[in-house]
Amino acid sequence: MEYYQQVKYWEIFSDIHATITYLKTLPNVKNDSIGCIGFCFGGHVAYMAATLPDIKATASFYGGGITTSSYGEEIPTLNRTKKIKGTIYAFFATRDIFVSQEENQKIEAELQKHQINHRVFRYDAVHGFFGGFFIDKYPFFAQHPSLNREAAIDAWQKVLELYNQGLR
Repeated sequence: MEYYQQVKYWEIFSDIHATITYLKTLPNVKNDSIGCIGFCFGGHVAYMAATLPDIKATASFYGGGITTSSYGEEIPTLNRTKKIKGTIYAFFATRDIFVSQEENQKIEAELQKHQINHRVFRYDAVHGFFGGFFIDKYPFFAQHPSLNREAAIDAWQKVLELYNQGLR
């Protein structure tokens, strides 16, 4: 938590830019086919990344603070929504104690307001419902106590759909 509280928006943004620059050097990456995915803090970071023109498809899972925070900046990340050019899928849990229903409804309203290509999914689950989903394939992953396998399976299918359509 100590380090999390020291995170700064433009430092994150700098890391995202560096990652995109690196990805563009790889022979199997098309410049126009970069996507991102993030969970919790990473869900917020993915939403931030979506505001860059190189990001064509974003999966943001239960990103907290999007409506209220921007890691040291005065303007919340939500206020940058109009910069999103690609497609974004946002995944939320209806029983999330960290990301309220009011917050995810504000995010959806802002995406609609700016006519961003998006879909919002809500699952009867708690925060972290995707945690440990790949444990069967990768046993070294820890299964998170909040894993909701049914919600995770459905969400993963939607992520694959997003990437299959948005990264062509």
